[in-house]
Amino acid sequence: MLVRVLSDVTVFADRPELQEKISRLLDQAPERLSGASDVAVLAHGGTLPADALVHCVSRLSRSYRVLVVLPEQAVAQVPELLRAGALGFVGDGCDDQEFYDAIGVVARGAVYVASGSRAALIGGGAPAEPAQQVLTRREQEVLRWIADGYTHSQAARRMGLSGATVDTYVKRIRAKLEVRNKAELTRKAIELGVVRREPLLAAA
Repeated sequence: MLVRVLSDVTVFADRPELQEKISRLLDQAPERLSGASDVAVLAHGGTLPADALVHCVSRLSRSYRVLVVLPEQAVAQVPELLRAGALGFVGDGCDDQEFYDAIGVVARGAVYVASGSRAALIGGGAPAEPAQQVLTRREQEVLRWIADGYTHSQAARRMGLSGATVDTYVKRIRAKLEVRNKAELTRKAIELGVVRREPLLAAA
């Protein structure tokens, strides 16, 4: 595994050409990426076995907010990598702007899923129930803020509620959706169509 630190972002790549591509993008990165020192980009070119990739994400997510760059044939791994702790996913053919958007989102602790990876994340099973059949309007609003990377207190301020009220909403949402952690909560939010479909930008 090749490792390099550029523009405050640590790059891990399994192929030299991928490391060079990511390094070039980071060398040209706009100033807004200067606060992304806890972000790691894991560029997967297909040489790592699936279980090794999951292990790498699991290890890296203990110290970094992880953005994974995946080839098209590996997008089926997105759900497992999300459970392992990754926060962002882009294809290896993504354009520069999407790459920068993804880093910005991941740097603030929110989840970024490129449009080509959303189908894998949702899965090919039965369609999810509409959010309005599962959650109240207020619960949907809370879920949207939390899945977009806001803390409970930040969501409370945005909604004009107390932190304790938002905590209660989150407990209800987790019980209704039968999820245990933020990664599962975010995945469910995407399934229900609650998360915004445009790239999520850092909060003002």
